[in-house]
Amino acid sequence: MAGSGTRFLPATKSIPKEMVPIVDRPIIHYVVDEMVASGIRDIVFVTRHETNIIEHYFDSVPAMEVDAGDQDDRLDAPARTNQSPTSTFLRQMGPYGNGTPAMNGGRVLKGPFVYAFGDDLVSASVPFTKQLLEKHAATGGVVLGVQEVPQKDVPRYGMVETDPTGRVTRIVEKPAPEDVTSNLVSFGRFVLPPEIVPQLERTPPGRGGELWLMDAIEGYRRAGGDVFACPVEGGQWFTTGDPRNYLAAFVHYVLERDDLRDDFLNLIRSL
Repeated sequence: MAGSGTRFLPATKSIPKEMVPIVDRPIIHYVVDEMVASGIRDIVFVTRHETNIIEHYFDSVPAMEVDAGDQDDRLDAPARTNQSPTSTFLRQMGPYGNGTPAMNGGRVLKGPFVYAFGDDLVSASVPFTKQLLEKHAATGGVVLGVQEVPQKDVPRYGMVETDPTGRVTRIVEKPAPEDVTSNLVSFGRFVLPPEIVPQLERTPPGRGGELWLMDAIEGYRRAGGDVFACPVEGGQWFTTGDPRNYLAAFVHYVLERDDLRDDFLNLIRSL
């Protein structure tokens, strides 16, 4: 959760992008719910400076903790999320890039860990983190969350090529349009082994001078490490990294709500 959220300025001058709400809860709440539903009990949040609002949100707030049925469920949502996992907060230290939070968090963890981008959502019948963990139990190594996208969108992400068994054979971070050879891309869900930390430490900055996780994973793969792709089953990945995709996620999650779906559709029709 250490990005600057520049595509959501001016809102992100005062709040982290991950705290932008989708209906009545922030984006990060959905990510934590997915972790908890998958059996995760210890969560490390890697944040940038001036993001205490995230710590406050997941803190215990006695005035907001109500017994089930006593008041509106919306009051209890942060407390319910906070009850299951143990939360630790780290400030990002190191070069800018999506590899740095994994390096920071991995240094305090033992064994394999799930790494999630705080602004990527997956709506699935089986929590996607659970799907990743099941894949990792069978394969070990690195497991990438992947989804197919239109070819024109591939240069925005990490392009992935696989063999018929799902083993990753090539990774290219943000390829040039003329170099696109696959429409399978990796998004912000991974299972990473502890060996990825020293790999990140010796990975030089890549495109834009940033430390890219996919560059480190490709180095790990070339050194003989196992890397496997895990497509989303029974669901869909939503990025909220820009206003257009955020709106697509917003509409999806509204339509998933039995208490809001009909009113929302009627509102759209009236407009």
